[in-house]
Amino acid sequence: MGYGWTTSNLANVNITYNGSLKFFPSSTKAETMALLTALSTCPNLGRITIYTDSQATIDSFHKTKNLHCTSPRRYNKVNNNILWSSIHYIIKELSLRVHLIKVKAHSGNAFNDIADVQAKLGRTQAIPTVILHDHLPHQNITLNWNEEIPLDKDVRKCIGTILNYRRLDEHFNHPSLKTIKESTKDHLIDWALSSKWFGYNGRNDTTSSLHSKDIKWRIRCSTLTLPTLDILNRNFPLVIKDRMNCLLCDTVNESNIHLWECPQLYDKIRNCFIVMGDKLIDLLKIHADRLSLVIVDSIKYSKTFRWAYRSEPIHPVAYLFLKSYITNDLVGILRSHMNTMKSINNILMPYMQICSLMIKMDIWKFRNQIWHTRRENWGISKKTFTKYRELYTRSQRATAATSRTIIPINEDHNNERERGYINPFNDFRNFKLDKDFLFILFSSSNFLHSGAFFTHLEGGSNFNNVLHNSFSDFIIYNVFLGSWFSFGSGGRSVYSIVLKEVRVRLLMDDS
Repeated sequence: MGYGWTTSNLANVNITYNGSLKFFPSSTKAETMALLTALSTCPNLGRITIYTDSQATIDSFHKTKNLHCTSPRRYNKVNNNILWSSIHYIIKELSLRVHLIKVKAHSGNAFNDIADVQAKLGRTQAIPTVILHDHLPHQNITLNWNEEIPLDKDVRKCIGTILNYRRLDEHFNHPSLKTIKESTKDHLIDWALSSKWFGYNGRNDTTSSLHSKDIKWRIRCSTLTLPTLDILNRNFPLVIKDRMNCLLCDTVNESNIHLWECPQLYDKIRNCFIVMGDKLIDLLKIHADRLSLVIVDSIKYSKTFRWAYRSEPIHPVAYLFLKSYITNDLVGILRSHMNTMKSINNILMPYMQICSLMIKMDIWKFRNQIWHTRRENWGISKKTFTKYRELYTRSQRATAATSRTIIPINEDHNNERERGYINPFNDFRNFKLDKDFLFILFSSSNFLHSGAFFTHLEGGSNFNNVLHNSFSDFIIYNVFLGSWFSFGSGGRSVYSIVLKEVRVRLLMDDS
């Protein structure tokens, strides 16, 4: 992550400077460091006007003006508090009068281009700029992660983010969710909206048993833990006794993957998607902001619904929809006809509620009716499962667990899940990462500027020789932050400085 600045109104000379930063990359942090280094070069008693295109920097500047009277608890919740403490210390020691003004970005200013080059050059600096914060008067305490990374932000949120993405990494590396991980890397799932959907309450009551059942259905679908016969045989081997053939086609073992792929359910699934597609057409005809004449084509030619209207094989995106995920294809349909994400959310969540209940009633309940009949024929009741531990001794259960039939993985990919699924957000067992400290990289991004976490799950080229390659050869996320410093009159020195920042995208090597 690089930053840079240049003066613009000194006679016969322009002073330029650039540098690099590490840890918790964000556009605001780089802009703040550029501001700090620029102010450190100012003369005493300078009157300074700063023109910047970063509203976040302006807001943070005013928010942190009175650090000396801010409680330590509130102060430690300020992002980049080490930098801001240093900035206000410099302003006080040099008796500077600083005024910040918001300007439009990318206006074609010549000095803006110079600062842009400086920011790109700053990214190549091998030694990053580091603030020695131990002796700052208002920096009473700073926590260090792993005795290396200072946490200059809200500690609870920072640590929470790190742990959440560590758990998320564990979640995706579970064998039973291999297909979901691959779909994520292929950018088929919109995780931002899917996460909202998993917690969405489609019922009128704040607390409702029906809402709890809705959440249970979404979680089981999305984590492939619906009680199909393979899972029942794993958990209750003395009851199922390896009778795992599909209840519908009776040709392969029933699993959460085969459930949606069973040829006997194709017509029911297809009819569901036709009804859901027609419902979406009706909704868009009412709420669309643009392109209302092509709404039908947008639906019927999309990956999610096209196969149903043309009686083609089910598309992989449709399988994700059946598993309660909101796909990028579905969001793309809505984006093409609606102007704002707020409008999309207002339509999408109730629509997903309707679709989820339809899938559950028309497909899962149909399967369960057959299961109830088969269960009665086998002489099994519901109490057989609820009182399993009472009906069978520990030795019987242990013997059955070790002797039961385990289906070869090449027959059904879902049987990699023999050890069962453990929700990483509720359990810390088997807590392991594929790559050391990967969670620190994931959690150290400013997602407001660099996009969702999952946009970074893509391979990138190696940066072998930065100095001998053009910047267009690199995968760089540019955030240009222009600022002009002008120092007042009255015999004092006058400067004008432009600040810039450039940030490298986080890359994940999947090899």
